[in-house]
Amino acid sequence: MRVMNSSAAGFSSLFPESSKTGGDTEAAPKIWEDKAGFDKLTAEFQEASAAAAKAAKAGEGDFKAAFGAVAKNCKACHQDFRIKK
Repeated sequence: MRVMNSSAAGFSSLFPESSKTGGDTEAAPKIWEDKAGFDKLTAEFQEASAAAAKAAKAGEGDFKAAFGAVAKNCKACHQDFRIKK
């Protein structure tokens, strides 16, 4: 969870306007069409992964409950902002 959380910091900045075309990518055009929504989901991912990392210290039950929010966020982002190949 710590690795996921540290990866989440600045994740949205990896998708600047200049990167929306070219290359073989799974990034959907919706990232740039709904940048505010994408930025919101990446911020929520950072928050959820931080909470899950903290919950892991409290025990398995707390971690499982917190991880649900992380998984929900991953699914939402991949569903809306990723091209399935």
